[in-house]
Amino acid sequence: MKNIAIFLLLLLLVACQSAPSTESASGLSSETPTTADTAPAAGDAATLQSTTPLPADAVGRPIQLIAPTLNLTIPIEEMGWQVTQVEGERKAVWEVPENSAGWHLNSARPGTAGNMVLSGHHLLGAAVFAPVARGELTQGTQLLINDDQGHTYLYQVSKVGEPIPALGATATEQQQADAYLAPSPQATLTLVTGWPDFSDTHYLFLVADFVGMEN
Repeated sequence: MKNIAIFLLLLLLVACQSAPSTESASGLSSETPTTADTAPAAGDAATLQSTTPLPADAVGRPIQLIAPTLNLTIPIEEMGWQVTQVEGERKAVWEVPENSAGWHLNSARPGTAGNMVLSGHHLLGAAVFAPVARGELTQGTQLLINDDQGHTYLYQVSKVGEPIPALGATATEQQQADAYLAPSPQATLTLVTGWPDFSDTHYLFLVADFVGMEN
C-alpha cells in the first residue's frame, strides 16, 4: 500500500470531526454487500453490558482489533498526519504505521456514536490488513475492538465496498467517499486498505456496525 498515505490525505476533509485539514474528498466504490459470513450471529443482547453507544469520555482508545472466526489479532496505534508538498500543493498526509492498524485520531472512539476509522497496509511491513484485501472479512463477520481501559466492543461487518482504482475516481465515487468516511450519528467502524492482495492499484473499504460492549 505504498500510495495509501497520499490517498488518505484526500479523505481527511470529509472524515475530520475536530482537526483542521487542507484536503478534499476522494473516490469510493458503491457499496456492494458480499455473501454473508458463516460466523455465528451477533452476541445476544443479554450477554452484553451495553448495546447502546457510550459517551466518548467513558471509553478508552482502541489498541487491538480481533476477528475471532479468522483467528486474527491486529494491534492498533494512534495515527496522525503531517503537512507536506504533494504535486506542488500543501496536503495533510496520514502516516499509516507499517506493523499495526492506524486509528485516525479525529475519528470516533470504540463503542461511541460516530465513525471510527482504521487504516492498514496490505503489502508493506506486517501487512496487517492483507486478510481484508483477500476478502476474508465478509458481511456478517464479527469484529472485536479492545481499548486501553480493558473494555471490549463488538462490531459486525455490514458492508464491503467494491474495489476502486486509486486514480480516476468519478464524481459519484467521490460523493460516496464523503458518505463512507464522514462522521456518523451511528456507532460504526470503517476499515481502509489497498487492493488486490498482490498489488496496490485499488482501494477497499469495509464498514461494521456496533453491536454492544462485552465487558
